[in-house]
Amino acid sequence: MRLIFLTLLLSCIEVNAQITLSYTDFGTAGDTVRISQTQAGNLDFTSTGANFTWDFSSLVASSQYLKEFRPVGFSSILVFGTYGPLASSNYQASYFNPTNDLPLDQLSQFLPVELSNLNLYSKRTQDSITSLGYSIAVNGQGVPFKSDTIETRYKLPLNYNDSHYSRGYTYIDLNPIIDFKIKQYRERTSNVDGWGTIITPKGTFPVLRIRHDINERDSVYQTFFGGGQWFGGPLIQRIEYEWFTNGEKEWILKASENNGNVNLVEYQEDYLGLDASLSEHRFEVVVGPNPTSGELIIESNTPVDAAEVVDALGRIVLSEYAVNAFSMTLDLKHLCQGTYRVVIRGDQAAEEFSIVKW
Repeated sequence: MRLIFLTLLLSCIEVNAQITLSYTDFGTAGDTVRISQTQAGNLDFTSTGANFTWDFSSLVASSQYLKEFRPVGFSSILVFGTYGPLASSNYQASYFNPTNDLPLDQLSQFLPVELSNLNLYSKRTQDSITSLGYSIAVNGQGVPFKSDTIETRYKLPLNYNDSHYSRGYTYIDLNPIIDFKIKQYRERTSNVDGWGTIITPKGTFPVLRIRHDINERDSVYQTFFGGGQWFGGPLIQRIEYEWFTNGEKEWILKASENNGNVNLVEYQEDYLGLDASLSEHRFEVVVGPNPTSGELIIESNTPVDAAEVVDALGRIVLSEYAVNAFSMTLDLKHLCQGTYRVVIRGDQAAEEFSIVKW
């Protein structure tokens, strides 16, 4: 009887024990993770604590994609030389992922070259996951841009109450192809502020909850009518909440907060078998012209509910609302020159773009 009681007690302790995250809990080249996306609804993603239970089992996907951790060998010769095994040890990437950190679609609208395929290169070691830099396809040719200051996304191993601060700086110069430059500066403060159990559509998992407070400022240099000028972007402040468990290669769930609102929730989920249906309802938005001196036109494949323009101080300087509108026009004539963020909401999703007003 005593043995049975002891066994039950140890089982309970094991279920409620805190976990530790190591480098093997993060993806590397060849791994894939299927991610579902949706809006937050009325769920609470901010509350946290010790031995906490987060119940997100009611989430329903509005779209789904496959996140791939791609080998560096799949990149161009220039990129392979910058991030491959012959690069300096600090820049030898473990994998790369496609990213939308920079608004290439919008930038390409006013440049005489085509920019596409933005990729982020990462390094996984026993003590950290770091961001090494980007590559951009310029007229189809992959061009690497190393970060001058390497950002640490995760300091490992991770335990409850751990915290770390990191910053990253990347300078992108497209000369001599075109006189166009981008500066990206980012600060990240990360805190493991909770542990416990998460319930999602995929199942129930023991987790650590990580909060990232991220401040980012981008600047763009472009030549207009023979003269070059830097356009300073607004300070972008966002919070990312992540729930990690052991052995899943990526967060089980991630919620992104801007201006106090959680506008995107992503979580791991098994293949839904609804790719065609989800693809038809994917929220796809195009904005232009960019840069603009006056009007900004928004076009979407699904109805748009609202559009907000946010300045460098994080203030909403313009809000427009619509009902079942597939296009909107924003009048920006009264705004000062500079870079702004445009947040467009609709179809249970949100898209964010950087624009230049001149």
